[in-house]
Amino acid sequence: MAIYRQDLSRAYSRTARFRSVTPLVRVPFLEERWKCQLYVKCDQFQEIGAFKIRGAANFALQLSDEERKKGLVTHSSGNHAQAVAFMAKQLGVKAFIVMPDNSNRVKIGNAEKWGAEISLCAPTIEARLAAAERLAETTGGRIIPPFDHPWIVAGQATCAMEVFSEWNDVDVLVAPLGGGGLLAGSALAAKHFSNRTKIIGAEPEQAQDGYLGFTSGVREERVTANTVADGLRTTVGVTPFQIIKDEVQDVWLAPEDRIVPWMYTMWKETKLLMEPSSAVPFAAMEEHQEKLRGKKVVVIITGGNVDLAHLPVFST
Repeated sequence: MAIYRQDLSRAYSRTARFRSVTPLVRVPFLEERWKCQLYVKCDQFQEIGAFKIRGAANFALQLSDEERKKGLVTHSSGNHAQAVAFMAKQLGVKAFIVMPDNSNRVKIGNAEKWGAEISLCAPTIEARLAAAERLAETTGGRIIPPFDHPWIVAGQATCAMEVFSEWNDVDVLVAPLGGGGLLAGSALAAKHFSNRTKIIGAEPEQAQDGYLGFTSGVREERVTANTVADGLRTTVGVTPFQIIKDEVQDVWLAPEDRIVPWMYTMWKETKLLMEPSSAVPFAAMEEHQEKLRGKKVVVIITGGNVDLAHLPVFST
């Protein structure tokens, strides 16, 4: 299913009531460090604490009333779970959510806060998919996939669309790469609304299926993720990969041992709370800083749902 300019525009209008237009915040210490003009797009300020509300809203709002009444089903390691739970609460329907048993406890708690019924499973994509399929069969609910669907991609595109409506001469936009919905949506937003902007994906070295697929042109499914960035452990989806392959300019890797230090550095310097997944772009950009010199740059902060009781250890 192709995704056109009008699909993005309709997603932007359709989801307006359920998403916040989050701010662009200037980061002077990075401007000095990398000799560029740099802003962060603060999507951790969404009500659920992450960008995932955009895609979940766009999907749920295109279901019929009869479909929604049977409940919303999904599988997610965290932020998409919260987004589906939130949408179910707003629409007055039930949410049935499968989460890996090693999920961030804050994200599990937040999904429960919105009234979702949580089922835990083994931390593999196969286990997640099988459990979600069983839930859909028993409840009659519709599965809202976390990233691999055109409606999800179009919803995630609204983040970059907000950026371009506020700052219309962005040279480079960098987004974390996990399942690929946000990166693919950002690339389509640039194609249709800011074609001067180069879109860069940032991925952990210990979860580099997206990088390998982008480099070879063939989607990679065999990488075993072993990264602290829990939101980026999943494999790039089929639909996002086709868009990323055609529309993204590059994918940069973040050294695993620099992700947590960069998270704490960003906390300290900006006073903005962000997850390890949101720190991945900065660790990757440090390795490619010469490509940023003199540019107007935006980095998407994807989420701020941090388990403060179980913080990752800072290593130097």
